Amino acid sequence: MSKERIGSRLSGAAFTRGMLADQEKAAVLREFGGQGLITDVLGVIGDGKEATVYCCAADASTGVELLAAKVYRAQKFRAFAHARDYASARVVLDARKGRAMKAPTEKGRRMAHHAWIDWEWETLCALHDAGVSVPSALAASDDAILMEYVGDREGPAPQLRHVELTIEQARAALARLLQDVERMLDLHRVHGDLSAYNVLWWQERPVIIDVPQSVDLHASRDGLPHLLRDVRNLERYFARYGLSADGFAEGAWRRYLRGELGG
Repeated sequence: MSKERIGSRLSGAAFTRGMLADQEKAAVLREFGGQGLITDVLGVIGDGKEATVYCCAADASTGVELLAAKVYRAQKFRAFAHARDYASARVVLDARKGRAMKAPTEKGRRMAHHAWIDWEWETLCALHDAGVSVPSALAASDDAILMEYVGDREGPAPQLRHVELTIEQARAALARLLQDVERMLDLHRVHGDLSAYNVLWWQERPVIIDVPQSVDLHASRDGLPHLLRDVRNLERYFARYGLSADGFAEGAWRRYLRGELGG
């Protein structure tokens, strides 16, 4: 299948965000429309550090009305400074590939770009299959992932940081998120950037998003610091409800090391 690199022909001098968005939308429609998964790209629903998310009209064959296409920017347009470091740490590669990804060359940038996308695809699929509250992934191309749209025709689901919950909702949400953190650990993964910014609130439940920077515990020894930071970030939001996860991260890490999670 022909997969044109999105934004690959834009020079630094000619680049504008609008030009890139037009190319991205055309490429999304060509790629996923060609697979019979979408019929139109309706507009932008999120514009983050490393990617833009588009709301798409889903083909009737998918059984849903809307889907989301997350399009990753070429390395030269990304604001996420440590993309190559994350990619080389989280993907189990041979030494030569790891060195190539860190090198400031076009080959290294391409390898890191592909690894970034492949890792999010693999992680979304693994987490969803394990029951973690993440969007389901439907298809992937060289530059994008087509996934479940969280929201409705009125708009995307809000970030948790913008939501005021009842005490009962907050307790249930924190419990679910900590359960998801444990399920991720059982899959040898730590989110690495979990906070109320990367959790959506939809239909009375939290949905975790943005997992490309998740830490592969097979390839990194830094799991506990990332886990501690994730849990502290969640606690910052839930503190307004008088809720805490004190000791959770350390306890979960001990159970992980002893192989006591899951089951």
